[in-house]
Amino acid sequence: MLKQLGYIGLIGGALVAFPALAQTAGDSFVKEQAINQWRASKLVGVSVMGADQKKIGKIADVLFDHDGNAQVIVIGVGGFLGMGAKEVGVPFKTMQWRTEGRTVATAGPPATASGGGAPATAAKTDPAATEANQGYPDMGVLNMTKAQLQSAPDFHYAPSPEADAGASAAPPPVSTTPMTQKPAGATPAPQN
Repeated sequence: MLKQLGYIGLIGGALVAFPALAQTAGDSFVKEQAINQWRASKLVGVSVMGADQKKIGKIADVLFDHDGNAQVIVIGVGGFLGMGAKEVGVPFKTMQWRTEGRTVATAGPPATASGGGAPATAAKTDPAATEANQGYPDMGVLNMTKAQLQSAPDFHYAPSPEADAGASAAPPPVSTTPMTQKPAGATPAPQN
C-alpha cells in the first residue's frame, strides 16, 4: 500500500511539474519573425545607393559576430553581370536603410453592430510592416560615391583552416629521375 501511494505521489508530482517544464522548453523557441527583424538571406542582393540616390553597388554578404550582431556589410561594386566586381567591406552601422513604403494590408478596428467602423482589412503605408512582410528593406544608402567605393581597399574573407593546413604542409618533392634509370647510390637488385 505504501509503495502504491509512493508511486502515485511521484506521478502526481511529475504531472504538476510538467506544465512548468513545458513552458520553459517552449520559451526557447521563436515562433515568428518580429516586425523589426530582417532576414539576412534577403539582404544579399539589395541595392546600395549613394547619397546622390545613384546606385553604387549591391550587398554581397553580411557578417555577424558570435553574439549574432551584424558587424560588416560586404558590397559588390562595379563589374558587369557579376564578373569583375570588387568587394568592399563597410561597418553595418554606416548603412542607412530605406523602404519605399508600399501599401500593406493590415487589420483595422472591428465593425460595429450598426455597420460603422473600418473594414476588416485596410490598406496602409507602413515601412516597418512592408519590411517584415518581405523580410528586408528596399535599399541601403551610404554617404559615399561609387568612385569612393571603387578606390577603397578590397575586402578579404578569413582563410579557412583547411587552406592554412594545406599551405603549411609542403607537397613532397617531385622526382625528375626517369623511371628507367636507377637513382644514384642504389644497389642493383639481385638477379635469379
